[in-house]
Amino acid sequence: MKKKEVSLLNKQFKSIELLNSEGCILKAFKTQEGYMMLDEHRELIAVLNDKNIFNYTRGKLDLIDSEGRNLNYMDYPTSMKPDLKKLDEFIGVDTSGLSY
Repeated sequence: MKKKEVSLLNKQFKSIELLNSEGCILKAFKTQEGYMMLDEHRELIAVLNDKNIFNYTRGKLDLIDSEGRNLNYMDYPTSMKPDLKKLDEFIGVDTSGLSY
């Protein structure tokens, strides 16, 4: 995806950087079609529904980036991930009554 197209996505849809290490490795955009997952090369690698984005962020689903690398969310340290409450709110998890 071109830089201009990603900029347009940023303006139109809510997004969150799921993995960041001196630059974004994986970003999710919340769209009407689902969660568009863009890797560090701005390539669309998946469109996930609510259940699958939840499963991905809990390590129950792997994604493969545009260069064939496995992106298992649980393999990355917490320092590379957003705050869990912020992430859960983004993906629509009911956080009332939960302690983080």
